[in-house]
Amino acid sequence: MKLNTKIKSIDLISSKDKIHFDSEGKFPINYGNNFIDENELINFHSEIELFDGRLSFSIYVNFKYQRNCGRCLTISNNDDESSSFITLNLNEENDYDINYDDEYYDLEPFISEIIIEKMEINYVCEKKCKGLCSFCGINLNKLSCSHKEKNLKESPFSSLSQLDL
Repeated sequence: MKLNTKIKSIDLISSKDKIHFDSEGKFPINYGNNFIDENELINFHSEIELFDGRLSFSIYVNFKYQRNCGRCLTISNNDDESSSFITLNLNEENDYDINYDDEYYDLEPFISEIIIEKMEINYVCEKKCKGLCSFCGINLNKLSCSHKEKNLKESPFSSLSQLDL
């Protein structure tokens, strides 16, 4: 079941109090070396209020994601949570294209942004990660290989190393 991120605007307009909105569902994301699996469930809670042309809401998101090390491609699983408080003036342009005339207010762009802010685009498992062997592809953190290093002089580009840049 896809994560329900839409709130009926009529419910919000007719309410004098904050509306509490909870949802659980699938919300796949791929960002850099990070991803939320299409079968993983995300939980979010929101309190939303519309007052004097301003849409104010807080969002709390609980999610699990996986990330690949940029050097050795080791996968790690992470449980994370994040929250944010946002106020939008609906009578002015905003980055999210939300206005009074819509039948629903969709919180999907806010949830995506909150999750992506917690992810590292260039994740490295540890500072001393050796990465993968460029010849055979084994993980050099776990095994070592006995390749002879290629002689730099054999390369057709070796003359470029002599340039004074």
